[in-house]
This record gives sequence, structure tokens and C-alpha cells, in this order.
Amino acid sequence: MCGIVGSWTPRPLDPQSRDRALGSIVHRGPDDEGRLVCGGVFLGIRRLAVIDLEGGRQPLFNETRSCAVVMNGEIYNYRELATSLKSAGHEFSSDSDTEVAVHLYEDHGEDMAKPLRGMFALAIWDRRRRRLLLARDRFGKKPLYYARTPDGGLVFASELKALRPLLESAGGRFELRPQAISDYLSLGSVPQPETVFEGVGMVPAGHVMTFDGQKLESRRYWSLDDFRATRRSTGRRIGYGEALERTRELVRESVKIRLRSDVPLGVFLSGGVDSSIIAHEASAVGDGNLQTFTIGVDDPRYDESDVARRTAQSLGLRHTVLPLQVTPCETLLELVRHYDQPFSDPSAIPSLAVSQLARQHVTVVLNGDGGDEIFAGYRRHLAAHLAGSLESLPRGWVHGLAGGVAAVLGRMAGRRRSRIGFAARWFRGLSLEPSARYLAWTADKLQEADKKAAWCGPPVRSTEEWLDRVRPAGLGALDTQAATDIRVNMLSGLLVKMDMATMAYSLEARSPLLDHRLAEFVVSLPAVHRLRGWRLKSLLRDGWRDRLSDEVIGGKKRGFEIPLESWLDGALREPLMDTVGSDSARVRNYLDGSLIDGLLEGGALSDRNRPTLLYSLLVLELWLREFESTAAMKESRQAA
Repeated sequence: MCGIVGSWTPRPLDPQSRDRALGSIVHRGPDDEGRLVCGGVFLGIRRLAVIDLEGGRQPLFNETRSCAVVMNGEIYNYRELATSLKSAGHEFSSDSDTEVAVHLYEDHGEDMAKPLRGMFALAIWDRRRRRLLLARDRFGKKPLYYARTPDGGLVFASELKALRPLLESAGGRFELRPQAISDYLSLGSVPQPETVFEGVGMVPAGHVMTFDGQKLESRRYWSLDDFRATRRSTGRRIGYGEALERTRELVRESVKIRLRSDVPLGVFLSGGVDSSIIAHEASAVGDGNLQTFTIGVDDPRYDESDVARRTAQSLGLRHTVLPLQVTPCETLLELVRHYDQPFSDPSAIPSLAVSQLARQHVTVVLNGDGGDEIFAGYRRHLAAHLAGSLESLPRGWVHGLAGGVAAVLGRMAGRRRSRIGFAARWFRGLSLEPSARYLAWTADKLQEADKKAAWCGPPVRSTEEWLDRVRPAGLGALDTQAATDIRVNMLSGLLVKMDMATMAYSLEARSPLLDHRLAEFVVSLPAVHRLRGWRLKSLLRDGWRDRLSDEVIGGKKRGFEIPLESWLDGALREPLMDTVGSDSARVRNYLDGSLIDGLLEGGALSDRNRPTLLYSLLVLELWLREFESTAAMKESRQAA
């Protein structure tokens, strides 16, 4: 795991800008630094040594040194690939997983990413062909930002804070993109592959980009939707028992291959089924030195440490409970500065804290990320599956009836996450068009009608319009919901949260349930297998029923949550009112003050997820102030 930067510009960039870029991501790679400068071409890396600690220094080269590679991430099947490449005549200078990438490029060119199993963002400079290649893993676990320079060049980096000095050295600048602010207020994050800055994007997940010094081209090499059951016209129908057995085999192999490491390794273990399965399989194939980590919190509503401790004991694993002591204001400011873009998933706060604690013990952790998205683990997946059964009914009749029922249930609901609260939201979503329904069933923040009444910024398109393009066509109701979750919430939310939180403390996080071979198999199964008996994640629960305890298999789903409502009424109330509540708040340049005041007072949008909407406004306000402060400091330095 590392952080990479680079450029190809008509004139070489200022060496100091390269220093600043690499210096800004030391947290991603504290162990080593490497550079390649070849005229206007620059590759740089900060390395976190995980595999081949001494021999894996980057950049790494092919035999003739005509091609160089820098990579952030891990290629888990590197041993098998290296054996095959050596049989084909390639000579290796290291035992690093990164080196297979440059030899695969020699043989396969732009198709070099197809054989890779892992999480990666890489850059390859081909001196002989005068070509720069950028590639990103299938799900987008590892980030890679890029921008064109005013003189027609290209700069790229693992984080925006590292991209900025490179772009500014080439005469470019970071300018806010109002569309991103609008989308953030609906989604809670800035949707990829765009960013909050004009002209700055991300290499799309599952894509390879090539640059010849003038023209930048992008090509997709993989899409999970190609494997979904409702798009498969041929193939044998697999029975449920066979599906369970094959799922167990694939999960076991996915965990095993992710235990390859030359540094200490552990597992983030909660009380849930996903991470418990990872721990179970890791204990079966590990070397006996595996550690598990759980956070302990004082609030029993969110604490899962007792369940996790009992699971670890049953598996014979060394277990550590990491006491989570968070100062909301301080951690929130740290988050705003570190994440580079507005990001309002509150679980990023404990994610930062637990990553800092775990890094004191290990360098690599396995987690259960992706289990909900791949195996249908959210209540909205049940909602979508049920809604699909109503598609034959007249749309106007369904919308009208659902809206009326939603209004009645909304008045009856107490807690938002109660059964009545969920039913009210299901009916409200059912009364909306598909993209608005998606927003209601996920973030449940601002929708197009809200923005039409309250948006004060420059003209923007609706977030629903963007979702209309992102949502896949030709799939069943469950697959449409799950595929959109992967393209939106997982890509721009979950994976961003985990990468930035763990890498802030030089901790590598691996997600076995996001192995692409496993995912391809699971989504090829019919919806009735993934929600058997209308149960979430039935494949995982039934597949490990005789291997894990009843309290894990039958336990209620809990996210990595914080007492957000209590914080907003307590520790965060004063900063919220001093910033968002101020007449000079920056967010009031984008939203009408009457809506903001109504949200602060509790009267506006009472049927929405008000706590996370308020938190989103607070994060955005702090981020806008931080952006202004950074810009002012830069102007001050230039004036001096």
C-alpha cells in the first residue's frame, strides 16, 4: 500500500512541487520514497512496505528498463502471475507484487489489468512507445485523481492534496464545482468519477487510461453488471445448496489469498456476520498468529465488543478490544482536513479512531466491507425486491396510494429506524420516480424539489438526472438497487471512507468479500437465492450457520455507528450553531437561509434523515472554510 504521484507535461515541473506532492502523502507510505524523472515525465511514490520489504522499492522496471511502474495497493495473485511470467521468459528483480504489473504490460499492453486480483491504482511509463498508462482496480478501492494542465499535460495523484501542488506548478488551479456541492447535499459525498473541483477527475473504477502526451483515452476493462443474473441468457440454474457450497469455497479462497503479507496482519471483527465469516476463514488457514480487533464504546446501543470477543474466543484467536474515545469536534476537524472533499458519512469518525488504534498492533487488516452490497444486506434491498413485485400495477395508482400511506405512517413513526419508520420510508420511496426513490431509500437528504425551492448557487442539473444515467437498465429490481449501490454509495462512500481512514495512519485494509471472482458468482445467482425466505444476506447466514454462533448468524444488522443525534444536541451543537447557524455561513451561498434555519430548529423536512442532513451541512461549512483558508495562505505566500 502506498501513495503515488506523477506528471507528463511539456516542460518539467518545479522540483519543489514534486517534493510538496510527495510530502503531503507520507502517511500513505512512511517507509520509503522513490522517483523517476525523465524530461517532462515524473513518477513518484511513498511506500508502505508490506510484501518483499527490501526488494520491492519502487519504481520497478522491466528487463530493459524501458518501462517503469509505481503502484498503490496489492495484487494478491502475484505469485501465480509471476510463475506464469517467468515461464514465458520474463526476468524478475524482486519478489514484489508490483513487478508483475510491468511485465504484464509488456505482454498485454492496455489489457494488463485483466489478470490482476487485488486493489490497485498504478501508473506505467513506457519510454519506448512514449505512453503513460493509468489503471484502477475493478471496484475502485484505491483512488487515483488526475487533471489536464493548461499546457496540455497531465498530472495525477492518490490524493487531491498531492495533486494540487503538481497542477499549480503547471499553471492550473483548484476551483470549486457547484454541481458537486449540489450532489453532495443529496448523496452525502461527491460522486465519482467527478470531484469537487472543476476539471479534476478520477480514473473510473475498472478502467485503464492512456496518455500519449496530447490525447487522453479511457477504456473499461470490467463491469460487474455483465455477470448479473438478469443479463445472463444462458447457463445452468444452480440450486441453493450448490450455491452455498460454491460461496463457501470462493470466500475461503478469497480470504486465504489476502493473508499474503510480510508484516503483521489482523482482522477488524465486529459482532456482525460479514467480519465474523472473515475471521472464521482466516483462522482456518492462518498461521496461528492472527489478531482480531474490535472497538469498545460506552453506549450499549452501539457496542458489539462482547459478541466479537466471544466469536474470537470460539475461533481461538488473539483478541484486542480497542477503547474508542472520540472527541467529536477535534476528530471532525481532522476528518475535514484529511478527506480533501466534503464527506458526510458519520462513521468516518470512528473509522479514523479505530485505524489509529489498530496501527499500533498491525500493518494490515482484513475487513467485511462489501458484504452488504454484494450479498444483499440492506433493508432497501428487501424494499426494492418487494417493489419489483408491484411493477405490473398502474404506476399512477401505486404512487398515489403509497404517498397517502407514507403520510399516515410518518405521523405514527417514532424512531426513524423502527419498523414503522422503515415502512413509512418504503411507501414514500414507492410514491417517487426511480432515481428519487433511490435517494429516499439511501441518504434521504435533499431531493430535486427541495433544491428548486432553496438552491442559491449557480445553475446545476438535478442529482436525480445524474442517477438516471448511472442506474443500469435491463436488470431486475434487486439487481438495479444493488448495482446502483455499488456505483454510488459504495464507490464514493464506503470505499473512500475506508481508504482515507486507514491510510491516514499507514494501515492497509483488505476486503475479501469484494473479490471480483466471488462477486461475479454471487450476482449471477437469482434474487431468490440472495434473499431466500426474504432474509438479508441469506447466502452468508445459511452458508456459515453451522460454523458461527446463533447470536452472530441471527443478529440484527448494525452499521459502524456513532450517537450522532446525541452529538448534535451536545458536543457538536455549539460548533453547528456558530458555523452553519451564522448569517455569514458559506453554505448559505448555496442554500436559502430559511431552509437551513428550519433544519436547525427542527421544523423543516421532518420526514428526512435530519441528523445526517445537519451533519452534512456542518461538514460542508467546515470544508468550505478550510478551502478558503488554504487559498488565502497560498495567495499570502505568493505575495510575499
